[in-house]
Amino acid sequence: MTDPRDPRNQNSQNPDQPIISTGTFNDSLRNIRNRVFNDGADAQVPAPTAQAGVTPFNQEKKESEFYITEDELEMLTFYDGTKGIYKLRYFMQTLFRELKRSKRYGRTTSVVVAAIDGYQNILRQYGEATADQISASVVQLLLDGARSDIDTIGRISNDRYVLLLPETPGRGASVLCDRLQKKLAQKEYKHNWYVIPVTLSFGVSYYPGHANDPTELIARADLACEFVQERGGCNTAFA
Repeated sequence: MTDPRDPRNQNSQNPDQPIISTGTFNDSLRNIRNRVFNDGADAQVPAPTAQAGVTPFNQEKKESEFYITEDELEMLTFYDGTKGIYKLRYFMQTLFRELKRSKRYGRTTSVVVAAIDGYQNILRQYGEATADQISASVVQLLLDGARSDIDTIGRISNDRYVLLLPETPGRGASVLCDRLQKKLAQKEYKHNWYVIPVTLSFGVSYYPGHANDPTELIARADLACEFVQERGGCNTAFA
């Protein structure tokens, strides 16, 4: 016969309210929490009160609890402030897998580094708000130009981004850079009625040809991008 005062039986009748409400991650988290709770109850924790829904996890003030949705968890885990712009660590993992696949099947993979020309001057002359607005616009430009189901975009800094283009030769990456440059030229950025010219510099590297290592591919594309910026920007160069 089961004892209703047993914490394990009470936990099954009044399950602990999870911090994260849905998803596989929540199921794993809840199982771990329940196991820790039960182990602790058997060792030294006295039986909780008979008040419905009260456990050591929720008996404190309700004001201290917070909840996070599955979309918010995804944003914190993978994205760097904007959905579609991945954190550099996740981008590197994706690049490593894609390069491994390219080596196995003899496919071409291109990497593009895109940088906003004169970003530090924009920041000094027009302020952080204007610089952030331009960065956000460039991010949206990259997202609109990339293939959402194939390409991957990562953020290096506020003015520098890296694109992974699977199944794309160097010439195809160059065509994408030209297309993005033309679309950016159609936009107009103003600060107190003063038009701010905004252009991009692109550096392209690809496998096979420039490097076999993911980090070296990005480094070579970044050097090519820096080469363009040192010569006035608004152009594309190969590693």
